[in-house]
Amino acid sequence: MDIQKLTINELALRVTEEMTKLGLSLNTIWCAYNASIVQIVRLHEKKNKKYYNRTIVTEYVRSVKKRKENGELTDASYRRLMRGAERLTELHDTGKLEWSCPGKVSKYKLTEYYENVIDEFIAAGEWHPNTLGDVTWVARKFFAWLIQEKIENLCDVGAVEIQRFMINCSEHLRTNTMHDIQLYMRKICRYLFESGQLYDSYEALLSFKVSRESKMQPAISQDEAALILDMIDRCTVKGKRDYAIILLGIVTGLRAVDIAKLRLSDIDWKTGEIKIVQSKTGRSLALPLTKDVGEAIKDYVLNGRRRTASEFVFLRDRAPFNAFVNGVAIGNLYDSYRLKAGLPRDAFDGKGFHALRRSMGKNLVAAGTPVTTVAQVLGVENIDSTKKYISLDSKHLIECALDFAGIEGEAANE
Repeated sequence: MDIQKLTINELALRVTEEMTKLGLSLNTIWCAYNASIVQIVRLHEKKNKKYYNRTIVTEYVRSVKKRKENGELTDASYRRLMRGAERLTELHDTGKLEWSCPGKVSKYKLTEYYENVIDEFIAAGEWHPNTLGDVTWVARKFFAWLIQEKIENLCDVGAVEIQRFMINCSEHLRTNTMHDIQLYMRKICRYLFESGQLYDSYEALLSFKVSRESKMQPAISQDEAALILDMIDRCTVKGKRDYAIILLGIVTGLRAVDIAKLRLSDIDWKTGEIKIVQSKTGRSLALPLTKDVGEAIKDYVLNGRRRTASEFVFLRDRAPFNAFVNGVAIGNLYDSYRLKAGLPRDAFDGKGFHALRRSMGKNLVAAGTPVTTVAQVLGVENIDSTKKYISLDSKHLIECALDFAGIEGEAANE
């Protein structure tokens, strides 16, 4: 049969038939394609076009792209609407449909149903660039295993299937990798439960203890910190900002993401404290505003920072002078000063901005600060987490061993 002689309604039905031959269930086809295909068919009917009309489909695609640009569509919804138009056009032009996942590079080949689930899962969260790749890998591995087990729909997934998947992983993966799989499987199952695709979040099932090998990460020395700070031109607006950011990281040990999100209201100049809610843990944290850090921030705010309505302390140095989206940009500016300081390129291995945090924890312990207080200052949830920050083989920054009287009880209670 000549495909191009089919009416638009017949072509739409033929798309369903061809996708069924590719292994997709009717439920998957309905969820992933029906909305866009129905809209395209109605546009043809509205304009009294009996057969596939490329101009109408082009106008539809253009309208979908415009809605995406206007923020009316999520990434996942945009992809779903585009896929229907792509499948209709592919069948009309070639007379057949072939399986393809544009832009997906992975050894785990998924059905389009599971690709769609991943798109929605990723779009529903805010992921750090370093985390995004890992969580996507775990999701693809899980769904590929389900396909291997002939499970094509999440309606058929329960505790038994999840347990079997975890056991399967444990048979060929290292302990550290299993720790990550367990962590991200909890996030995946929680999302699938909250979105109505699983009957349970299986939190208890995925809460077994996985021991993780800890690698001692390097910390920068006092000499390195001083050298990096010396590379900053504090006479420029950018320099005033960067000096305050890096000094804040050295003295307080704040994570880059928390510095990026630091608000003017988080600084209590009268009491000399910085009070934030940590992005990673969601826990409140109060730290002393030391004189050197206070002077650096004040210099930037009064003599460098743009006069804007933004509530954030640190702004980009180029229009439209917004706040940093996350901590990545802060890590990049820190790395640029490391290079300028002439530090070896391989020194970046474990010595990024987070190394300032490790140095702060190490130096507090070296100065005799109790480990419980170190955990509190770093804002970690348990004392064991401080172990990766502790290394006593270099000079310590005595000035970091501050008196935390007055905030210790508050932080502990929070």
